[in-house]
Amino acid sequence: MQLDDTHIRMLELLREDGRTSVAALAEHLGISRSNAYTRYEALVRAGVIRGVHAEVDPAAVGIGVAAMVFVTLRQSQWADFRARLSSVPELEYFAVTTGEHDAMLLVRAPDVAAIHELVATRLAQWPSIKATTTVFLMDEERAQVSLRMIRSERTSVEDSGERFGMTRFVRTSDDRAQRVPDRRRR
Repeated sequence: MQLDDTHIRMLELLREDGRTSVAALAEHLGISRSNAYTRYEALVRAGVIRGVHAEVDPAAVGIGVAAMVFVTLRQSQWADFRARLSSVPELEYFAVTTGEHDAMLLVRAPDVAAIHELVATRLAQWPSIKATTTVFLMDEERAQVSLRMIRSERTSVEDSGERFGMTRFVRTSDDRAQRVPDRRRR
């Protein structure tokens, strides 16, 4: 679906409050109610809007401890791994990753012991998992990526000379950074 500026503004309003009525959307956007309704329905049909959800504070419901579990898999057993994910009630988010690990699980539980039991006892029994690394989250802040960048001009990878994949940032001393030649000038 091709998104125009009105679609993007509509999505931003809905991300702020998913219960906003079509009439209120139309008023905020300066368009007719029928136009707003047509646009909203098109966004739903295209899969751009996948649902309306309540944002729940994990700590307020008793699952205030979160961890990212980085997983290294036996490459021939991806199907087994993916099939077992639905058996993990602590799982909030899953992603396939590049680099040192194959996947990342964001899990939430009432306490550190519950996450330890999940990783050291339950996940350790999965034949598809070779190794895990668990990183506990000390603090969190959520932000939503700006939808306005959709319409911005982007430089292609070929034009910029950038390469994508695993990125590692290592801070160097100021004098070392000044001695390293700028490779882009070559």
